[in-house]
Amino acid sequence: MKKFLKILFVIFIIVNLYSLIPIVSFYLEKPSAFITTNQQVGEKLGRNKEPYFSFIVMSDTGSGLFMNEAATLKIISKINREDRFKKIPIDFVANVGDITFRGEESHYKNYLKIKDKIKFPVINAIGNHDDDLDNGPRGLALFNKYFGVEEFSFVDRNSYFIVLDNKDGDFIEEQFTRLEDELIKAKNYKHVFIFMHKPPFNPYQQAWYRVETNPWSHRFLKLCDKYNVDIVFSGHENVSRIVKFGSVTYIVCGGGGSLLLQPTSAGGFLNYIFVKVNKDYIDYEIRKVSPPIWEFFAYYMWKDLIYFLQGLLN
Repeated sequence: MKKFLKILFVIFIIVNLYSLIPIVSFYLEKPSAFITTNQQVGEKLGRNKEPYFSFIVMSDTGSGLFMNEAATLKIISKINREDRFKKIPIDFVANVGDITFRGEESHYKNYLKIKDKIKFPVINAIGNHDDDLDNGPRGLALFNKYFGVEEFSFVDRNSYFIVLDNKDGDFIEEQFTRLEDELIKAKNYKHVFIFMHKPPFNPYQQAWYRVETNPWSHRFLKLCDKYNVDIVFSGHENVSRIVKFGSVTYIVCGGGGSLLLQPTSAGGFLNYIFVKVNKDYIDYEIRKVSPPIWEFFAYYMWKDLIYFLQGLLN
């Protein structure tokens, strides 16, 4: 029996060490000197023609902290296999904010290495951690340096995409005016999608009202409903949620790598969204991703165990 347990322990150690290889090799690599901005990706996508395609949405990669990066690398390994059957073209991946842990330049450089591993073009929205309060204008300048503008729109086949900046948790009047102008342009397209970092509702209570988003959230929801937006994608909350207000679907996909605090049963799991567009129809699936084995035993197992024990005590 003791010999069997020793063998199990050796296997356990070997498997955990093997799962560390991706993150160790990641730190030995250098970032690519080639930078592709959001505008460049958008211009390239505008040349696509077929009426059917797909895209992937993720959020809160939090590059700059090794546990975040290890989980993101696992997610990317899954994303890169999505086109293995070559049935529907995958046009791009959208990361809807908090791409870095604290907005430092070293964190941006680590994210560039992460982005280089994704074999599809990448669109990046800005999150509150990417323009961290400790960095101020410097954080925003770094985002502009590596990814271009924070707010823009682009066309891909029969769909219109709008990328918004609400890292501060609000929209000023100028942004609402610009958003409505974009939504008017989008009426010429079959589908409309919006990417932004903070959701306009409370994903824990699944209600539109919350103190920190009032009053802009209600106005935003009504505007999206008025102009028939299909889906609004956001992150920030580090949980997975899907809610519908009016005719619009709102998807929170905050499990892109950053350490998650909520229990797995309440949406606290690593994930990305796979979206398929076929002429008039839209379909989407939440792809749940397990963390690297070493990270599961170091953190995620204990997180869910604590919530389980709390449930027993309550």
